[in-house]
Amino acid sequence: MSNASSSIAAPAGLPPALTQPLAAPSGVLARMPRRTRALAERLIDRQDVFLVLRTGTKVDVASWLARGRVWLVALEDSLVVVATGMAGPRPLAERIGYDRLRESQYNHVTGQLALSPAKLAGVRGLNLPPIEGCQMLAQIYRER
Repeated sequence: MSNASSSIAAPAGLPPALTQPLAAPSGVLARMPRRTRALAERLIDRQDVFLVLRTGTKVDVASWLARGRVWLVALEDSLVVVATGMAGPRPLAERIGYDRLRESQYNHVTGQLALSPAKLAGVRGLNLPPIEGCQMLAQIYRER
């Protein structure tokens, strides 16, 4: 019996996936707001980090002051998605295995990465420039 997720082919025209982890991911993670970085580091849990992206998407984190910016962290086997507000009690914090993202697509018209079949609460698409969106897809579809 074959696994349905393995039968889905990667979209054509993706760049090569990054196969070497970042030498100093703490430097890249330092660009995140302090609360967001702390949350991401708990989810990363000393795994190798291959790519860190700041999206143009903001989500409701139950903060009166502002919505939280969504950040993506590509690990070897999963994607970490985090967003926090200034003092919002409901951060977005998920670690999703790539096997649950094998139908993800990048829409060049809207500039959004749609994670599928896994869904993020309150998020339809993640705003990313084409190069970053395609690189994240390459990480998701990378043969392991």
